[in-house]
Amino acid sequence: MKITNEAIDYLKTALEEEQTKSVRIITEAGCCGPTLGLAVATPEATDEVKHFDDLTFAVANEATALSANVTLDVESTEEGMTLVLHGLQPSC
Repeated sequence: MKITNEAIDYLKTALEEEQTKSVRIITEAGCCGPTLGLAVATPEATDEVKHFDDLTFAVANEATALSANVTLDVESTEEGMTLVLHGLQPSC
């Protein structure tokens, strides 16, 4: 997984008041199979962990294959800025 500088800046601001400065990339149930999700959580022992600018990014073992060609980025919407996963293959 790649993470843009814009996503790191967005998360640093979003996590200012959280007790953990860690984001965990996990698998979630999608309509046709597993998909990726993000959670504010501490890494688990089997996670692949990377550190960027005082933030910890952990990829759950079961999410490694799905996240291989994905980029975590930010995108402007009508509601404001939001995180997006570019390159995530649809589960359907």
